[in-house]
Amino acid sequence: MTTDERQIAYWARHRGHRTHDHPVVQFFATQRVDFIERFLDLRNVTNALDVGCGNGFSTFYMRRRVRDIWASDRSRFMLSRHPLRSHGRLAAADAVALPFDDATFDLVYGWEVLHHMAEPVRAVREMARVSRRYVFLVEPNPWNAAQLAFALWDPEHRWVLRYTRKYMGRLCDEAGLKVLRVATGGWVLPNVTPHALLRVLGAMPYRFALGLSNWAFAAKAA
Repeated sequence: MTTDERQIAYWARHRGHRTHDHPVVQFFATQRVDFIERFLDLRNVTNALDVGCGNGFSTFYMRRRVRDIWASDRSRFMLSRHPLRSHGRLAAADAVALPFDDATFDLVYGWEVLHHMAEPVRAVREMARVSRRYVFLVEPNPWNAAQLAFALWDPEHRWVLRYTRKYMGRLCDEAGLKVLRVATGGWVLPNVTPHALLRVLGAMPYRFALGLSNWAFAAKAA
């Protein structure tokens, strides 16, 4: 079984990710941001924080809708590949100790970051602390055949197995957040899906019960 220490070492050396401008990554991220807008009108979000941003495509494409955007990741190697690294808004920080004041951002979000942590509720609490309105979480769906197979094959992704929609809702509850919506969907894996399949996958309904990702959209408690 993986550990926090093994995860840190893994992300310090991992080299298998496509860059933000790869056509599959662009398709994946744009489709995801479009889906987020079904839950939240991003025109009303003044600023946002991308937690566990990795090599930055989750920041880059969200920035097209939210101009004032910041990002953090504990891997300096991944931050070195971030397309917005020259903008001065990246923080090398663990998700459980974010270097921002309370209630700084309208939206705090994390794309596939929690399943790399031994105690994800600590990160969700920290995301809730620095948010003044919303927290949005996306994690691999363990009931999807591809995600299940990869989690069983790769020990560094074994924590994927716990990320059911029920578990994600419980994380929000334990962090003092009010769950507004949960959902499941997506057909594209940004680092694996062949470019040739995009036209077919783009024509399919994005939301479906055995999709690649589970979502939890939550708000700060009143």
